[in-house]
Amino acid sequence: MFDKPAVMLAPLAGYTDPPFRLLCFEFGADLAETEMISSEGLIRGCERTAAMMDIFEGEGRVGIQLFGSRPPSMASAAEIAAKKRPAFIDINFGCPVKKVVRKNGGAGLMRDLDLMGRIARAVTSAVELPVTAKIRSGWTRESENYIEAGRILQDCGVSAVTLHPRYRSQFFRGEANWNHITSLNAELEIPVIANGDIAGPAELREIINKTGCLTVMVGRAAIGRPWLFNKLRREIRRIYGSIVENGDYEKEAEYPDSLSDKLKIFEKFVRMEVDYKGEQRAILEMRKHYRWYIRGYRGMKEYRARLSRCETLEEVLSILSQVREEIEGN
Repeated sequence: MFDKPAVMLAPLAGYTDPPFRLLCFEFGADLAETEMISSEGLIRGCERTAAMMDIFEGEGRVGIQLFGSRPPSMASAAEIAAKKRPAFIDINFGCPVKKVVRKNGGAGLMRDLDLMGRIARAVTSAVELPVTAKIRSGWTRESENYIEAGRILQDCGVSAVTLHPRYRSQFFRGEANWNHITSLNAELEIPVIANGDIAGPAELREIINKTGCLTVMVGRAAIGRPWLFNKLRREIRRIYGSIVENGDYEKEAEYPDSLSDKLKIFEKFVRMEVDYKGEQRAILEMRKHYRWYIRGYRGMKEYRARLSRCETLEEVLSILSQVREEIEGN
């Protein structure tokens, strides 16, 4: 699965739900992951947590990402997740958020590689699906240990490792150190997935040339731009040529050139969210998306403010219609 050129949507808390993933697949994403899911919430039967495993018909290869610090809980959660028939299970050892690491989850495990190994072994032993893991370069620069972590995960039967080459202490500040990805890819026999600071085709080409990785994971750059995968996938085809000429690379939707076209996609996205979550919850949660779709265009500040106050789908659609009318009238 990870031995062919591919572009992958990263798991993004609060963003990579089924409607958003489906849009990314339509524009050419090869793989995607769910939002990060608590193993403890899953095994305790929390309905909201279980719903995070939903996968829409029409999505491509989706992995379910789990986090936690107890090997038995992670194994049980993986067994539950496997019943959803995802393409793979991913273990999060990279999330830097305080509420996760203070429970020794996410990047907190970069401080305890023995426990990381026990968690990975428990999960790979519990399911027959491929298991991947996402790590960081270390907890801090002084405790850099991504090579050791990668070796441990490989020995525990993990199928691929994603490296976000920042330390937990950096969160998302500073530049991602792609040299770390290059070093890890040279060290491991299993595939390494390259992640960090990939905003467009130029960065994608550079990171592939530098690291030698076949699979590239894109995260924050896709927020408000699901169509980014259209350009990234075409760049993959230009780089690898006949290796990826299998027909699938002709299926992505066209890249929207105008704001009007982008708003049509956004309207589709809003409707999908309402159908999935119900109007009240969906319109509330969509507020974090508005600025991403209309940023960079003159005169949009007022519309963005109005959209952020909307409480119904009708209000949102009315404002989007007004924006289109203004654009087309200029």
